[in-house]
Amino acid sequence: MRSSRVPQALTCGLAALLATSCSGDPAPPAPEPEAEPAPIPTAFEGQSPPGIEGEVLRFLHGDEADAHAVFADPLGVRISSVGDAFLISSGGADQHLLQEAATGADLWEGEARFRGFGTDVDGAPVLLMSDLDGSPFVLDAEGATLWEPAVEGDLYLGGVGVRRPEEWSPEEAHGEYTVLAADGTELWTYDFAAPEEPEEEDAEADEDADRADEEEPEDTEEPPALGVPVAAWADTVLLASGDSTLHARSLDPDDPGAELWDVDAGEDEDLGLSASGSLPEPSVLGLFPLPEPEEGPEEDAPEHALVIRWSGTEAPSVLSAHDPADGDLLWTLEEPGPNPVGGPFDPAGPAGGLYDTATGTFLLPQASGAATAVAIDLAAGEVRWGLEEEGGAFSPAFTHAGYVYGAARGGENDSQVVLDALDMNVVADDLSAHVEAVTAGGHAILVQDRQRFVYGPPPQDDEDTGEPTEDPSESPSDEAS
Repeated sequence: MRSSRVPQALTCGLAALLATSCSGDPAPPAPEPEAEPAPIPTAFEGQSPPGIEGEVLRFLHGDEADAHAVFADPLGVRISSVGDAFLISSGGADQHLLQEAATGADLWEGEARFRGFGTDVDGAPVLLMSDLDGSPFVLDAEGATLWEPAVEGDLYLGGVGVRRPEEWSPEEAHGEYTVLAADGTELWTYDFAAPEEPEEEDAEADEDADRADEEEPEDTEEPPALGVPVAAWADTVLLASGDSTLHARSLDPDDPGAELWDVDAGEDEDLGLSASGSLPEPSVLGLFPLPEPEEGPEEDAPEHALVIRWSGTEAPSVLSAHDPADGDLLWTLEEPGPNPVGGPFDPAGPAGGLYDTATGTFLLPQASGAATAVAIDLAAGEVRWGLEEEGGAFSPAFTHAGYVYGAARGGENDSQVVLDALDMNVVADDLSAHVEAVTAGGHAILVQDRQRFVYGPPPQDDEDTGEPTEDPSESPSDEAS
């Protein structure tokens, strides 16, 4: 009789397996559930950063926040200031919300692309937008539509519309232009004529001979010098001719196109630019309000400065400031090194600069030289200080009330750093909260521990005279981060 045998090793293994399954030993412990995140704080702790006074008005995140749904965007939001309002932009879509800073009331909401900040004819800040099809429009700081193109192709420039010739290009810029009011009313139409082609030498010689036999012709008036609109304010439009000249012309309905003043690098000796080999090209940086002197306003002193950068190929660029009323030169200042300009007909813009209206300090980036940016006193035309590369990498974001807010890159932490706009001294760092945006009236967004708090300005100390107090105004070139 044959019997089968199971190998001893296999029987031992089965026995061990059965013993284990029947022994009643506990199973491996289940992983502990992840700890729930701490609730989003609803109370601001500590001191507010320098320049921010008043008290907390509301908070914007969490279940307890009485806030718009955009603040719950999983990709976050970006907040900027415009006038006395906050622009809240979705991080995940072309969705924007404009809210009154003091109350949080919704002023405008929609799907659109944000193109930047601009100004109206009075210098008030506006929002440059375009719909999803690319058609531009402009909103004022209260959410009202200020401008839309009257016909396709119209452009917005400082509160007016500009209609260029068909098939316009910087290389073919001559032709008929129309300047329009924000409501589409035509203010002035003119022709930017191309220069006359020189005649052949033989023809010129014949004409000279004929003139010698004839009586002297009567004097004929030369056509006015014109150009492409690059800036506008009040009832003035500034034209660039594409060389070294800028022309200010009137938009007064009673005398549109009247000559107001010109700035010519080749003719204005006070600019000190004509002695160089090739004449520099102008780039308009903007129109900036000047702070009132401590001793009070001087008679006939300009309230604004029109700042122009003149750039050549190798020599350091030069800044000049002018009274926008008559073009009179206020000062000139040589920059540390060359700074290239854009195209000859680019619209006015601060070239990445930040302006603090409280001190009249213009922080202007530099493309060359020892400083990455220089802080310029626009009233005196002097350099207050410069950001040297050896002093550490500071990235300025915006200015407010005499302070420059930014981040020190490469440091031990990412805390916001606050500098004094007058002397670059560090006023505060390693803050428990950082300022994201500040409005013209002093309302601020403070970010602390995953929460945004809206800070209101302190109550006015002025006696109640029955007259409203004026909020300090910000420059059109200020941008919040």
